[in-house]
This record gives sequence, C-alpha cells and structure tokens, in this order.
Amino acid sequence: MGKRVAQAVRRSIDALVEKDPQIALEIINQDDLIDNQLIVIEDQITRYIATKNPQGKELRRSLSVFKLAKDLERVADYATNIAEIALELKNEEYIKPLIHIPQLASLALNMLDVALRAFLDGNVDLAEAVCRKDEEADNLCDDIYKELTTKVLTQGEPSWARQTIRFNMIARYLERIADHATNIGEETILLYTGKRVKY
Repeated sequence: MGKRVAQAVRRSIDALVEKDPQIALEIINQDDLIDNQLIVIEDQITRYIATKNPQGKELRRSLSVFKLAKDLERVADYATNIAEIALELKNEEYIKPLIHIPQLASLALNMLDVALRAFLDGNVDLAEAVCRKDEEADNLCDDIYKELTTKVLTQGEPSWARQTIRFNMIARYLERIADHATNIGEETILLYTGKRVKY
C-alpha cells in the first residue's frame, strides 16, 4: 500500500508539471483501489484482535498498522486532489514556472519513504529524523503561499487568482502529506520505545 500511495503522489505531480490528463485520470481512477485496501486492512486487524486477543506490544503493533494505513489512505486522497487540479489546469499557461511545488513534493515524498522504512525496520533514529523535517515542509509551504500571493498582488491579472488558489491548495496538500509522514514517525517512536512524542 505504501509504495502504491507514494507512486500516486509522484504521478500526480508529474500530471501537474507535464499537464498530462492521462496521468491525472490514472491517479483519480485508482483512488477507490487504495480505499478498498484500507477496508481490507481494517477487517484483517479487527479479525486478528477478535480471534487472537493480542496483548501488550502485539496489540500496540496492530493498532499502529491500522493508524499507518489510515495515514496512507489520506495521503492517497491528497494525491487524487492534486490530480484533479492538474486536470483542471491542463490547458492553462501557468502564472510561473513550477519550481517550489515539485521541491515540496520531493521533500514530502522523501519523508514518507523514510517514515515507512523506519516503521518497517523499527528504526527510531530514522523516525525522529522524519519528524524533524516537518518544520522544513511547513516553511516551504508558507514560502509558496507568500510568493504566489505577492506575484498576484504586484504583477497579477484577475485571471491569475484562481490558479494562485489552486497552487496554494496543492502546497497545502503536500504539507499535509509531510504531516502524515510525521504521524507515521511519531507512531514508530511510540511503538518501539513506548514514548508518546509530538513534533
């Protein structure tokens, strides 16, 4: 599920940058598949808890896997949202070259990849490293907002307002993906150390 979700985010940014409606539609159409994966995982965990009555660390692990799956499903929803905007803007000239949005996407995807590896390997140091990057994602999202808003207010035409809103929405979705990676990192730390942390 993690690989499929990360690929959906990557491809949604490709659809935006390349203005490719086929890629956008591919992401939109696979959203139900990821939603169904969450349902299957939820059913398996519920059945496992009901039949095996796990205790202690095994119960904690089961609950952590469920939380991770929910985080991944939300990330997939953000990828779908980005793909929908890419589809909407496919025939428009962008108000500026897309530089910072792909940078934020790369950061968020790196955080997600590392968070998943940390969870699977039980690597608390990696999980902490992911959590520490959350502020960087927040700052980059803020920079995108300021840059776009300044451009529209100082040089803009009224027609730029809609695109500015859409690009800010994309930046916010990517920042939320970074937040979900941080959630996975925090859950990894809790699972393997018993310490509840919040970054």
